[in-house]
Amino acid sequence: MYQVTLTEKFNATHSLETLRPQSHSHEWIVRVTLSADYLEEPGIVMNYFELKPLVNNVLPHGKNLNEAFPFAPTGENLAKHFYDQLKPQLPKLSQVAVGEFEEFMCTYAPDSF
Repeated sequence: MYQVTLTEKFNATHSLETLRPQSHSHEWIVRVTLSADYLEEPGIVMNYFELKPLVNNVLPHGKNLNEAFPFAPTGENLAKHFYDQLKPQLPKLSQVAVGEFEEFMCTYAPDSF
């Protein structure tokens, strides 16, 4: 199986009532992974220049995540939300990871567990 991963970043604020109730900003990291058993011509899983805008269109650049979403804006919830938004456009989508830091990413991969 082949996998390709696109890493994007976006700036947004959030707060978490029980963990860190004051609003604060992050440069969020999002990793979108596509998987395929075979390659499309000319030997790729998907064209980067088609994938990048699809991913950027679902990212909430510059927003307050508490106001933008009806759920607690954690990495776990954001990973599932972005996966659900992208899957109809990206049938080869296998997982989405979201984190506030490179050292700690939360991954949603419904077919992997």
